[in-house]
Amino acid sequence: MAVATEIVPGVHRLELPLGIHGVPSVNGWLLRDDAGDTLVDCGIATGTVPGGDPGPGGTAALSAALGTCGSALERIARLVITHAHIDHFGLAGEVVRRSGGELWMHSATRLDTAKYADPDEAVDRRTLMLADHGLYGPELVESSEGLRDWIPVMPSIGQPTRLLDGGERITAGGRTWEVVHTPGHSPGHVCLWSAADRLLCSGDHLLQIVSPPVTFERGFERDPMGSYLGSLERVRALGPDLVLPGHGSPFRDGVRRCEAIARGKRRRLDAVREMVEAGDRTVTEMTAALFGAALTGAQRHFAMAEVLAYLAHHEVRGVAARARRPDGVFVWRRVRGEQSEQEARS
Repeated sequence: MAVATEIVPGVHRLELPLGIHGVPSVNGWLLRDDAGDTLVDCGIATGTVPGGDPGPGGTAALSAALGTCGSALERIARLVITHAHIDHFGLAGEVVRRSGGELWMHSATRLDTAKYADPDEAVDRRTLMLADHGLYGPELVESSEGLRDWIPVMPSIGQPTRLLDGGERITAGGRTWEVVHTPGHSPGHVCLWSAADRLLCSGDHLLQIVSPPVTFERGFERDPMGSYLGSLERVRALGPDLVLPGHGSPFRDGVRRCEAIARGKRRRLDAVREMVEAGDRTVTEMTAALFGAALTGAQRHFAMAEVLAYLAHHEVRGVAARARRPDGVFVWRRVRGEQSEQEARS
């Protein structure tokens, strides 16, 4: 069941149901405007009928939430996707089809949507990556195939009508919102920023309770952790007062939250470097040391992929390097020398 709440005049939180991999809900944000409403993120299809068509019940939660705010699918002039992870994007094609509105997404979201066009290839690529770094057996299968759980709740792959680069402006509900490109959690992640009242629609870039996962995927960014830390600093410099996140309740003092998340990521970067300096380590060994062994398949994938993001950050800076053992598994080791020492301290 969806819940809708007006947070500030003209900005409504739509709390939409998920229930996959332990994530209970996702937020859509409705920006009301007499000329046509803007919806930021849209959730997933629920109650699908055979064949994958969301049917009359598939959009029921979103439609009910919009109706509570005095809106409707037919009033959506523009759907902005903060990032193309399925929990935020799953209904995008359906919303655009039923509303006739535009779909705005960053140009780098093509990296995510390509996975959905060929999920078998995406799962195979993830399987090979995790196997290369020491995962095998049932745990490998369980950790590699989480994407398949999400595909049924995305009736179609939404195709953007406008590709964003960052810096674009949207007028909605008497506010001007600027698109801020914030890669890291996803290469195409964007936030919306209203400077007049210091509102930040943050997607998954800033969350209040958890530190957003920054995951390495082959063929995506070379240094997603570096991108994320840079994005955190970009948003911190804006000075957001009220943050409208992709999950959970709105919260104050975005600057403090940016700083807290950055400290946590840097502590993990230091811990990974220290492990590598102590001797050759696999990603599975480092993941167990940092996150523990009692992980579900989805948790294990996110944890290993985040460790890989830490290692990629060090690799780019000449601090760590990988080498294959005779069994084919990569181990990571310290790169010795004057340059690596300097980089480690930076």
